[in-house]
Amino acid sequence: MDKKFIRVYQKFDFADIREHTMIYGDLSASCSHCNALDIKFGVPICPECRTDFKYIAFRNVKHHLPKMDKMYAENTKVILIDFEDYQRALAEIKAEEFWK
Repeated sequence: MDKKFIRVYQKFDFADIREHTMIYGDLSASCSHCNALDIKFGVPICPECRTDFKYIAFRNVKHHLPKMDKMYAENTKVILIDFEDYQRALAEIKAEEFWK
């Protein structure tokens, strides 16, 4: 059986995603909770704030397809989320907080 990654839409508690996401760029990652930089790919917890990473968002998914396969083979419990969806939801929450 040939397995591929496909997008699936599911509702999540964004507060949980906001605290437990590793955001992976071109060379390294950052923590969405404390904004720590230069986190190595595959690290299960943030070295700064000790938050466990339940989610990973890649800034450019097309450049990181091999890393997605590796990550999934090592830890099937981590959920891949779309970075653009993450940014959009974060902007909506920040706008709501601003207008309160």
